[in-house]
Amino acid sequence: MRIGWRDLIKRKLRGRSSHLMVGIEFGLHALYLSLISSRKGVPVWKAQHKLPIDNWQASLAEWVKANKAVGTPCRVAFSTNKYQLLLVEKPNVPEQELGQALRWTVNDLIGAQEEMLVDYFDLPVQSAGANKVNLVAVSQALVKEVVYGIYESGLELQHIGIEELCQCDLLDTSKEAQITLIQEPGEEVCLSIIKDGKLFFSRRLRGYEQLSSYGLEQIQSSVVDTLSLEIQRSMDYFEGQLRQAPVKRILICMDTPFQQDLRLMLQQNMALECQVFDSEVQRESGLEFSASTITSLGAAFSGIRQGQAA
Repeated sequence: MRIGWRDLIKRKLRGRSSHLMVGIEFGLHALYLSLISSRKGVPVWKAQHKLPIDNWQASLAEWVKANKAVGTPCRVAFSTNKYQLLLVEKPNVPEQELGQALRWTVNDLIGAQEEMLVDYFDLPVQSAGANKVNLVAVSQALVKEVVYGIYESGLELQHIGIEELCQCDLLDTSKEAQITLIQEPGEEVCLSIIKDGKLFFSRRLRGYEQLSSYGLEQIQSSVVDTLSLEIQRSMDYFEGQLRQAPVKRILICMDTPFQQDLRLMLQQNMALECQVFDSEVQRESGLEFSASTITSLGAAFSGIRQGQAA
């Protein structure tokens, strides 16, 4: 995308927004927007909106105008269906050549038929004898579409990230490891282990895409045990292979009307504290955490926290 000098002048004339940040999640069927403002110097979650994925550019531009958000910094996060996250061996090349080497790795592993953009992030710890990185591969065409659409809407794009990392920015930094189970409607369950505000481990659990249609008896008879087994396997890897202290709690945000019942069942099965995912983020009345808000809200607060740190 090329930005001409006239466009640059228009951007300079927009002025500063009264809002702090907009976080956007690009999901499979919709865009989820979290609007953050300030109250007495404290970030406040002001509003949450959902826009259809069809013709999202026009809908986003209308939303920005209606909410007087022109010029607001914006951070985007892709939901898990928009990219591939792979744990791969770190190529033995100089750091400046690592990105190019990982592109060849992507071609070998996934054989994509389209041009992919590749990025990576390091693991907080390695298993014995390993030297791996988390590799992220996403369609180059999709990234270009997002960049141009955000620019045209009047928002100021700061960063594009991924769902797994957004969770870290909503949780208080804790020395105790905690497991998160996040599931957006009709999608796989994203299981992550977070400690010290860092992502230590993540995997996606298939077979739960129809969870919202299950009755309580079906959850009790066929879901809890299989889910508990997957949690135990992940904890075994975290504690055994990564040599970390035991996980202390489980946080869930699942696509089921029986979430509290599921929470209690998991707590009993795992003999661990199990809570519904929440955060101390200040918010306007009526706003609640759900699988459809966590990623966009985490994207927004990642920018605010980086700004505070700077």
